[in-house]
Amino acid sequence: MWSNTISPSWDLGIFTQLAKAYGNLEAPIVDIKGDGYNLLGDHFHPILVLLGPFYALFPSGSTLLIIQAALFAVSAWPVVSLAQERLGKPAAALLGGSYVFSWGLLNAVWAQFHEIAFAVPLLAFGLVWWIRGRTVPAIIAISLLVFVKEDLGLTVAAVGAAFYLRERTDRNLKTGVFLAVWGIVWFVLSTMVILPALNPQGQWDYTDNLSLLDQVMAGAGMKTLILVILALSTGVIGLKSPLMLIMVPTLAWRFVGNVDYYWGWEFHYSAVLIPVAAISLIDVATERWRTVAPLIAFCTSLVMLPQTEIDLLWDHEGYVSDSSGAIEAASQYDIVAADISLLAYLVPHTNVYWYGTLGDVEPDAIAVNWWRLGEPAEPWAEERFGGDWDTIYSDDRWEVIVPAE
Repeated sequence: MWSNTISPSWDLGIFTQLAKAYGNLEAPIVDIKGDGYNLLGDHFHPILVLLGPFYALFPSGSTLLIIQAALFAVSAWPVVSLAQERLGKPAAALLGGSYVFSWGLLNAVWAQFHEIAFAVPLLAFGLVWWIRGRTVPAIIAISLLVFVKEDLGLTVAAVGAAFYLRERTDRNLKTGVFLAVWGIVWFVLSTMVILPALNPQGQWDYTDNLSLLDQVMAGAGMKTLILVILALSTGVIGLKSPLMLIMVPTLAWRFVGNVDYYWGWEFHYSAVLIPVAAISLIDVATERWRTVAPLIAFCTSLVMLPQTEIDLLWDHEGYVSDSSGAIEAASQYDIVAADISLLAYLVPHTNVYWYGTLGDVEPDAIAVNWWRLGEPAEPWAEERFGGDWDTIYSDDRWEVIVPAE
């Protein structure tokens, strides 16, 4: 994806600009979202400060892609290890295959970097440590989820409830209450205090995406289908595990959301559910189900492969596009407006904006995929921004233009 300038959204550019700021020991000001926009007012993800040192060493958007892939890969280790202990090697191989080729993780890779990259291993290690009786590291891992994204505070609360329901002891009750209080407090703090304080509009931006009464029945077919797929991903037997309660907060906000792609398997929205599904299977699989359940999960992942972009590994000819010339030309300028394709590539070299959020900012250059625009960049820019423009770079796909002198 990186070598062929494949950009499904502007998100990689946004997080690359955040990593650049943290690498420079600065506040996460992300001009791609808007001039002077503090990204901590968009979502609550202070854990992303960990990206700073890596970006400082390797200043590229590809660094974030590698970090996410590594975090997903690491998350498989505790899952497969526990499966081998509980179910044996053949079942562990099946479950490991279903995990690494799961639709939730593969589509998250396609969506490129998002903060949930940190949530996946924290959930995987935290749940496995709890099952193994390693209480303290489990609590630490789960507690850290509140610093990944604001809604995960509710997930932490659900983990607390699941831990108690799984084994109703006084110790588990105390742990469950602690996690529930910790998660809810951080959810309230982040959505009611921190995000509004740092947001340019003084609000949590995503309340408009939630509409309980209007949306609960919208897309009922797709919502039912995703529930069936999740059930199959647990090998069916996993539905008996109290750990399945952990999925409820994520599914709840997605299902009451008024954004269609919240409801299905696209993008990164199901990534945090995959370790929960796999570990729930392991948690309750009896002798009778020790092979059947992992086989069901494995077959589900295979059936869902066509709903991912894994074919890019061997069939990417249609995406081949060398943008290096356009990047080099645009990098000579201080303020550059770009389309989503080039945002992450220009971040290390210049102060880049998405052309749709320029506001009153006047760019020194504009870099776009004119082939996607359907017309040359000059007339497009004249109509959109006014004034006259000159082309300084052009090839069969990319153009860089500057204001005419």
